[in-house]
Amino acid sequence: MKRIINIAALVAACAAVVPLQAQIPNYEFGGAVFNHDIMTTGEFAALSRPQNFGTARSMAMGGAFTSLGADMVSMSLNPAGLGMYRHSEFSFTPLVSIAKATTPGTMPGQFSGSGNSKTRFALANIGAALNVFENAHGALTSVTIGFGMNRIADFNSHYSYSSDVRYSPGNGLVYSIADAFSDQLQKGVNAPGGWQPVMPQPGKDGPNGPLDIDNYGPYFWPAILGYKGAMIEVGNNGRWGRGFIGDNASIQRSMNVLNTGSINEFDLSFGANFNNIVYLGATLGIQSVYKRTEITYAEDYGYFNGTDGFATDAAGNVLGHQLSYADLWQRVKLDGSGVNFKLGVIVRPTPALRLGVAFHTPTFYSLERTYDAEVETEVLDNNDLNAPGEVVHPIAPGVRDGGSDSWDFVSPSRLMFGASYTFGNFAIVSVDYERDWYNGIRVKNVPDMADFGPGYYKTEFKNNFCGTNTVRAGVEVKLLPILALRLGGGYTSSMLKDESLAYEMPLNTESYYLSAGVGVTLSRTVSLDVVYQNQTDKQSRYYLFYTRSNDTGDFVSTTDLYNTKFKRHYISMTLGFRF
Repeated sequence: MKRIINIAALVAACAAVVPLQAQIPNYEFGGAVFNHDIMTTGEFAALSRPQNFGTARSMAMGGAFTSLGADMVSMSLNPAGLGMYRHSEFSFTPLVSIAKATTPGTMPGQFSGSGNSKTRFALANIGAALNVFENAHGALTSVTIGFGMNRIADFNSHYSYSSDVRYSPGNGLVYSIADAFSDQLQKGVNAPGGWQPVMPQPGKDGPNGPLDIDNYGPYFWPAILGYKGAMIEVGNNGRWGRGFIGDNASIQRSMNVLNTGSINEFDLSFGANFNNIVYLGATLGIQSVYKRTEITYAEDYGYFNGTDGFATDAAGNVLGHQLSYADLWQRVKLDGSGVNFKLGVIVRPTPALRLGVAFHTPTFYSLERTYDAEVETEVLDNNDLNAPGEVVHPIAPGVRDGGSDSWDFVSPSRLMFGASYTFGNFAIVSVDYERDWYNGIRVKNVPDMADFGPGYYKTEFKNNFCGTNTVRAGVEVKLLPILALRLGGGYTSSMLKDESLAYEMPLNTESYYLSAGVGVTLSRTVSLDVVYQNQTDKQSRYYLFYTRSNDTGDFVSTTDLYNTKFKRHYISMTLGFRF
C-alpha cells in the first residue's frame, strides 16, 4: 500500500516517556468507527445481497418472475423467460429512491436521534430482447437474445444522531474513543519478539516525540492521528492514556454516515422456446460496483462536575490544556467489477401453469479500496485558572491510502424456484422461493498488509453466517384489456446465525417489501408501467467503538449498542416499445 501523507499540524502532548515494562493487553477492537481500513465480513455480505429492482411490472409483482418470463428482468433472474418473447422489445426504467433512517435512543434523557433521508435518481433497468428466430412447425419454436442493464443493489443512505453522556462519580469514567485508541496502541503490533506497543520516539520534537504514521498500516491511522491531535499521550507510567481530555469529561457523541453507490449488472442473455412447453436460457452477467462511505464521528467535551469548566485528571488536578472537541472523519471508496453465469428452465405442463427453476453461480468480484482519514481537535489553554482560556489553535492531521488495495471474493450461489398460474386474460398469480448461501462466501485475495487472510474470513463465514430464505409473491389483475393493477411483496430471512454477535456495523438481517403498480397499454406497440415499492430493512445492533478482552470476553472501553432502522421508498416507471 502506498501512503500519501498530508499533515496540517503536529502537536506533541506534554508528558515524559518512560520505558514500557507493563504487560501487553490481549484486546480486540471494533465498532462502527473502527476497521475501515479493511473489508469486514459484514461488508462482503452486504455487497452480496440483491434487491428487488427491474422493470416496473416485475417490481410491482414482488419480483416473482422466476416462472413468468417475457420481461426484461428475466435476463438477471431466470433467462429462460426470454424464450417466451414472440416479438422484439425495448424498454427503459428510470427510478427515484428515497432512503430514510432513524436511530432510537439507547437511554432515556441521554439521547437525541434524528431521521435522515437521501433521494437519488437512477436507472433501474434498460434492455432489448430481439426475437431472432421463429419456426411454428419445428421443435425449436423461437430463439431470443437479450442485452441490458439491471440495478442489483442500491447503497444510498444517510443517517446521523447525537448522544449526551454525562459524567457521574457514581458511574465512573465516561469512555471516549481516546480510551479505545490508547488500548489499541498499547497492544501494538505482533513483532518477532512478541506483541510490542506502538510508541513515539522520545527526545524529538517534544517530550512525547514524533510517531511516524508511514511506519504503520491504516489499521493504526485513526489512533495515531488522535495522538497528533492531542487526544492521547504516553504518561509517566509508560502507558498510553488520555491526553488533553479530562477524566471528568461529559461527552456528547455524534455520528454521521453518508453512503452512495450501487451495483449494476450488464447482461448478455439467450432464451429458447421448444414447442411452447419447455424454455431454456442462459445469461452472462458482468457487474459494476461502486460504493463510497463517509463517516464522521465527533466528541464534544464539557466539564461540569464542580470544576468550573476545567478538565482534570483522575486525581482532580487541572490539566494545562484541554480539548473542546475532537472529530474523526473517514472515507472509504470501493470500485470494481464482478462476473457470474445464470442458467434457467421454465416448463408449461398446461397452458395456464408455469414452473421455473434458475441457478446463479457465485459472482466473482475484484475490488479496489481506498481509505482516507483525518482528525480535527481544538485545544484550550488553561494557564489562566479563572476560566478555560483562548483556543491555542485547531489541529487537523490527515492521511490517505492511495495505493493498490485489491480484494477478491465470491458471493453466495443462488437457487430459485417459481410457480405461476394464469386465469385466462383476467389475472396472474406468481410465487417464488430463493435460497442464498451466505456461509459459502469466500475471500480469494487480500492486500499484502491486510490483518487477516482468506482462511480467517472462511472461518468467520462458516461459523457466523447461514443461508437465507426469500419468498416473493405477486398478482396482476386486468380490469380492462388496456389496464392492469398489480400487487406484490417479498421477505428475506437473516443471513446471521446469531444477530446478537454482530456489533461491528449496521448490517441488514431481515428485510421485507410491499409494492403496488399499474400498467397501461398506450397502443399496440407502446406500454407504460408505474410502481411504488416500500422496503424495510431490519439492522443488527452495533457499538460505535469497543475494546474487548480476548482473555475474559469483557468489554473494556465501549459505548452503548445502537440500532439504526432503514426504510426505503422507490418510485419507478417503465416505457416499453414492441417491434
